[in-house]
This record gives sequence, structure tokens and C-alpha cells, in this order.
Amino acid sequence: SSGINAEYGRYDVRKLQVGDFLWTAQADDGTELVLDYVVERKRMDDLAQSITGGRFIEQKMRLKTCGLSRRIYLVETKASYMSLPEASLNQAIVNTQVCDGFTIKRTADLRETAAYLTLLTRMLTNRFSGRSLEGVDNPLVTTETRLLTFGSFSTNSVKNRVLCTREVLLKQLVRVPKISQDKAEAIVQEIPTFSVLLKCHETKGEDMVSGIKFGLSQRKIGIAASRSLAGLLGNGALK
Repeated sequence: SSGINAEYGRYDVRKLQVGDFLWTAQADDGTELVLDYVVERKRMDDLAQSITGGRFIEQKMRLKTCGLSRRIYLVETKASYMSLPEASLNQAIVNTQVCDGFTIKRTADLRETAAYLTLLTRMLTNRFSGRSLEGVDNPLVTTETRLLTFGSFSTNSVKNRVLCTREVLLKQLVRVPKISQDKAEAIVQEIPTFSVLLKCHETKGEDMVSGIKFGLSQRKIGIAASRSLAGLLGNGALK
């Protein structure tokens, strides 16, 4: 596209089911893999339209459940007209960082965006160049060197595909305050259905998921996130 050319490095233009930019690599057997980074790009006027049109929350939900954990929300601040007050847009951006766990990157315009993407590309090239990589189809078992295949990423990200019970629960959990993607994934590993979640709530109350370990560090989810989930279950907000 205009503003992104040869000076910023090689790139391919493809239709992505979710996100605007991502990075691929090859497994040892030649399979195309997706690195654990995805960028959603929005101009400020685009952001305003996505909020008023009802796409904002749905797009973030799909990004949070696409199987990639390093989610970057890139906002180009230069805009001639915005359908919402700038203060409202800035609050939405803050919420995206604090509540949804996205990394926020602000750039002035497309050219500055391209420069940022170039730096990110160089960092990822240095990080993964020469490493032995393996492809997997399940986003719940990925690690730094076990990466989703591009085919699985595309299938997992299709907007209207039929979801299994565990995926439906995962989509609900990531909407809960203080429940990040990695915490939600750890929960569904031990509590695979909503009915089991309800039984867990009945027997353990606010401590229902506090002892579950998550992420590479295997830290416990803790009482704050567990209490947040229990509170929504108690008042019927999550069902």
C-alpha cells in the first residue's frame, strides 16, 4: 500500500481473518508458521466508526481468541474528522490496554507506522533467525518455538465458524475483568464447560479458580481475578 515500500523490507499482501499485520516463519519441515504477534491498525477516525458501528468490542474479542498472545493495537493519531470526541477515543484506547491486555502503540501517520513495523520485523528476525521451530494446530499448546501453523490460525480466526464448547467458554472468560487470555486458557484446560464452571462456583465460591496456574511462569491466577469471575456468575452477568 502507499507509504509502505521497498525501503521498509519485504512483505506479502494477504487476506487475514483477523488483524492487519502479522509475521510468519518456516518450521523445520517447511510448514508456514505464525509468530506470536498480531497488529490491529486503526486511524482515529476508523476507531470512532468501529465504536459507533458496534465492531470495536467484537474485533477485540476475535483478536483475544485468535491464538496469538502478543496483541498490538496501533493507533494513527492524525485524522481530519472524528465522529466521537477525542477524549472518548482516548478512554477506549486506555481500556483496550488496561482491561483487554493489548499493547498500545501510537503513531502519527502511515509512514511512521511503516517505520515501526520495520523495527518490529528486524527484532523478530533477530529473535527467531536460525532457531528450530515446530508447527502445531492447537493454540492452547503453543510455546515460543512451537507455533501455530498459518492454516490453523486462519481456520481459528474465521468469523462465523462453529465453535466447540471450550472455545465458547474461552470467549466468555476473556471478557471478564482481570481474566487475561492466558488465564482464560488455563481455566478452560481444567474447567472445559460452563456447567462445570457453575459447579466449581457452587462448591468453591470466590476461590473457584484462584489456585489454577497459568502462563510460562506458572503463577496462580489469584483471588482478585477469581473474585471477579465469581461475581459475574453470582449476578447472572456471565451465561
